[in-house]
Amino acid sequence: MINAVRSPKRITSSTESLIDVIITNKDNPELRASVVDLGFADHLAQIVGINIGKGKSRTKIVVRRQLTNNNIEEFKYLLSDESRNEVFNHSDVNCSLKAFFDIFLYCFDIAFPNKRVKLRERINKMWLSKGLRVSSKRM
Repeated sequence: MINAVRSPKRITSSTESLIDVIITNKDNPELRASVVDLGFADHLAQIVGINIGKGKSRTKIVVRRQLTNNNIEEFKYLLSDESRNEVFNHSDVNCSLKAFFDIFLYCFDIAFPNKRVKLRERINKMWLSKGLRVSSKRM
């Protein structure tokens, strides 16, 4: 059994002591143990970093639309080229709205087509917070 913490955990004006330990059965040179002063107790916290490898990655395929400046300009052009008669020739407001949405979605699908994109998602099994500040003075 190996104690990973080598610096004192309780420091007073006259003493320093290591009263808490992190014990492992692996002699790992990449094991990083640190002492952290949280500022509200006479004991310091301890933190250990263990290299657990890269983690698993998996590929995920998602469908996205690319909203580039060129595609936006094409969309504007397609909308301006459409006849407004189809929208305004209806006596019913609901029919006019449906005609407008049909034209809008048709132009939208042409200008911004769905594209399948592969994303690599990395799975980390981290459970310790990265937000703690490590005191380099006591290491």
